[in-house]
Amino acid sequence: MTRYMTRRSFLLPLLLAELLVACTRPDGTSGKRTGDAAQPVPGDWAIVRFENEPDTLNPLTSVTTVASYALWGAKNSQVYELLMGYNTRDWDVTEPLLAEAAPTVSDDHVTYTVKIRESVKWHDGQPFTPEDVLFTFKAAACPLTDAARHRSSLTDLAEIQVDGRTIRFIMSKPNVYNLRNVVTNLLPIIPKHVFDEEGLLDAFSYKDMIGLKAKADPKIKKFAERFNKHPANRAPVGTGPYKFEKWDSGREIVLTRNDEYWGKKPYLEKIVYRVITDYTAALTAFKAGEIDLQPRLLPIQYREQTGGPAFEQQFVKVTYSIPSEYEILWNHERPFFKDKRVRQALTMLVDRQKILEAIRSGLGQIGVSPFGTEARDFNPNIKALPYDPKRAVELLDEAGWKDHDGDGVRDKDGVKFKFEFLGSSGSAVFKQLSPVLADEFRKAGIEMTERVVELALMTETLKQHRFDAGVLGFTFDLVYDPYHIWHSSAASGGSNFENFKNAESDRLLEQARLEFDNEKRKQIYWRWQELIHDEQPVTFLYYQVEPAAYSTRFQNVQWLPLRPGYDLTSWWVPLGKQKYTHAEAVAGN
Repeated sequence: MTRYMTRRSFLLPLLLAELLVACTRPDGTSGKRTGDAAQPVPGDWAIVRFENEPDTLNPLTSVTTVASYALWGAKNSQVYELLMGYNTRDWDVTEPLLAEAAPTVSDDHVTYTVKIRESVKWHDGQPFTPEDVLFTFKAAACPLTDAARHRSSLTDLAEIQVDGRTIRFIMSKPNVYNLRNVVTNLLPIIPKHVFDEEGLLDAFSYKDMIGLKAKADPKIKKFAERFNKHPANRAPVGTGPYKFEKWDSGREIVLTRNDEYWGKKPYLEKIVYRVITDYTAALTAFKAGEIDLQPRLLPIQYREQTGGPAFEQQFVKVTYSIPSEYEILWNHERPFFKDKRVRQALTMLVDRQKILEAIRSGLGQIGVSPFGTEARDFNPNIKALPYDPKRAVELLDEAGWKDHDGDGVRDKDGVKFKFEFLGSSGSAVFKQLSPVLADEFRKAGIEMTERVVELALMTETLKQHRFDAGVLGFTFDLVYDPYHIWHSSAASGGSNFENFKNAESDRLLEQARLEFDNEKRKQIYWRWQELIHDEQPVTFLYYQVEPAAYSTRFQNVQWLPLRPGYDLTSWWVPLGKQKYTHAEAVAGN
């Protein structure tokens, strides 16, 4: 399970995230090798391993990371595109894509005006228009479409007005994150003529879509039923530098370069995402040359099963990361976890460095905050609570959890300190972590048992708070709004799974959203992180660094602080090293 961005989303258990960033190759050449052509050339393919298959290729309804990797990539432009993408300076959303330039903002921070590009075409040849932008937001706002995760970030959007190529987004109130929510929100623009051929939503404004009648109108109901099951959910039509070619279920997704792309064209002729769920099989295929990029190796594969002269002639090994973290969630509705002294004690009973070494071979660092260490608003003064079983026992005693009846299990007010630790059946982290925790807690007089469920059930279990404790991974941007995860209001229908409710925390999160000065907002978040550190609403386990490997024939390979960590639109292969020719492409290699 993973939660990410400004809200928690439900992802397949192995599709968990990364950290920091290395923007050059290990040889320090930034992608150029001795003897290689100095100038990029077009041609060749990249075959990339996917650990799992996407649920859908509709960017509004998908909840899996692999779908986003295929559809819009790290810089928000691959098959589908966003209005604005990330720049490479501070990784904020300031790079115009389908928008002609950055939006203009009204003095009261309520109206954002965007002008869209001219002469952009969809992959089927139809012109891209402002109506496509309006339609995308209406489809996301429609209460009957499977786009709930986007609606949580559009709650302040009151109306959209279109005037020629100009689009005005009108908010109900100021919020420093509203600009990001309207120009990205990881909401790629989709084609109206594909998804609403009959014009079922034409009679409705954006304001209509967020009103009560939207749930009852038969046209809207008809649209939503079609949209959620539309054929384009498996065959997307975008505006980006790559076009969808095919999806062979259980095997691969193939993208082909869009030679009519409005912007800078990529070099690689094809990108093939090959689905191999088993790590051993994936490494075997990689060594055999059937895969070009292994974005995620197991730590043991990185440390012990890759390397040596023969391997290094063909492949490059790297570590890279995007902001991500694993947590242990404590459900604050349970009597055991209501007292912050208990939560502090539980963190002190977890030897996080030992766990990091055992699970990740040391690839990462101990977690300390809801922000990643490279985030703009990270508070560097916070230090991780130590592994200190002695102090943990003292805190448990102070909180009144003692073994009153001498049976070896602590209790308070007649309640035994016994709880279930929830995990997904497919989570390798849960399987390794659970026995370690059970042993440490047992020594301190706490009884922990496992509860293993399928991923789909775990999703609903977390949403409805029907758990005691559990392990979760989450990923986020370098700049993000923690409100949707940590505010008290997010405990009901949102992503505050642990039921953390604290008036001062809420006040600081609300204050941060209204502070448009970056430095002043950072100081608010620093105070908020100090509060979170003291409250320990969750135990931050570790930030995770990912090991990867790729073929030596690729040039200009960079690792980015954004999911998925790489941007294939910039990779290229010298002519003399190109492996897949156009003739092979035609033959369907």
